[in-house]
Amino acid sequence: MFNKILTLAIMFGTLSSQADIEIVDGSKLLESVNKQIVNINTEELDKILNEDPSVVLIDVRSPFELKYTGTIKRGQNVNIVRGWLEFQIADHVTSKDTPIIVYCGRNLRSPLAAKTLETMGYTNVKNYSDGFFTWKEEMNPVKISDYEPSNILYRLPEEVAPNIYSAIGATQPYTYENAYHNNNLSFIVTTDGVLVFNAGGSYLVA
Repeated sequence: MFNKILTLAIMFGTLSSQADIEIVDGSKLLESVNKQIVNINTEELDKILNEDPSVVLIDVRSPFELKYTGTIKRGQNVNIVRGWLEFQIADHVTSKDTPIIVYCGRNLRSPLAAKTLETMGYTNVKNYSDGFFTWKEEMNPVKISDYEPSNILYRLPEEVAPNIYSAIGATQPYTYENAYHNNNLSFIVTTDGVLVFNAGGSYLVA
């Protein structure tokens, strides 16, 4: 009987202690984390990237975001989605002392990512607190994977002369995924049809 009473007391005591734990608001958590990490601005980021080629610059946004908005155009830049950071960071960073800078769009996910990396044991982690959109708005180099995400062409045709249109493709190695992006198409519009030039070949479209 005594054992049953003791067990019930422990159970209710555990439940009571759990009930006393407060839920931390996301914004408060972010505020707390920002005080624990090293934050840098755009000027500092640009200086570090210019001086240290060993830096690993990590964009923690989703591929969808990168497709529609672009990413920082620097050789050190890699994309690891925030949700996969713990599992994929070792593919890009082999030493705990490697300098790492993380960023996102509006400095919401990257501070948490920076703190996670520090918790995992990485010793040289910084957070780019201005975020990608500030980098882009200040006319810094941006890599655009697709100027027209909803179209098979990399860019829409532009009229370069009367009845002559050109759509310049992506300057990048050919892959299956970017097959249409490598096309450099020109169109000559006539009353009989449209003549399409694609790199070394040309075709008459009725």
